[in-house]
Amino acid sequence: MGLRTWIMEIPIVYELSQNGLYRPGARTWFSNQVICANDGMRILDVGCGTASILSLLPNVEYIGIDHNPKYIAKARRIHSDRGEFRTVDVNDAHFRTLGQFDRVLLLAVLHHLSDSECAALMTALQRMLRKDGQLITLDVALEHGQHPIAGMLAKLDRGRYARTPQQYRSLIETSSVVEFEIVRHDLLRVPYTIAVFRALAK
Repeated sequence: MGLRTWIMEIPIVYELSQNGLYRPGARTWFSNQVICANDGMRILDVGCGTASILSLLPNVEYIGIDHNPKYIAKARRIHSDRGEFRTVDVNDAHFRTLGQFDRVLLLAVLHHLSDSECAALMTALQRMLRKDGQLITLDVALEHGQHPIAGMLAKLDRGRYARTPQQYRSLIETSSVVEFEIVRHDLLRVPYTIAVFRALAK
């Protein structure tokens, strides 16, 4: 494990990197305009980290999973009354027994996975979406003409598979129909390119 990866395993460092850099209103925009959750919805957050997104959601049935037990322990301490948190890897057979959901969130997940790993995950998630359920993804992206700092940060990310928006779309469309796509360069306090997708199961 490299030093950067080891440091990011620390929950407080992870939280600062994930949330501290967002501009005011950016996360609220994402919750209200992209996730669009309503009370009573069942939501699965894959790679939930410390589950910071939960503070922006209404009264939902939330399950957050992550392979890092430190993140899960922190999520339980903060949000024990709002959700269920499990240390589960997406390659674990138990992952596929969690049931069906109205929303499945992949927030900063796909750029950590190879194409083959993404394809396997998309296939599994297709079966876990309820009728009219939605898959939501958000990842750092590479794009022609982007700010040099944004490109550098994408390449320095501990996720080794930063992609172009079209490459993310192609992976998502192996099992889902993209309903919404947007590329934002203004969500963080530093130059940064983020690709956001909302998709329906085929």
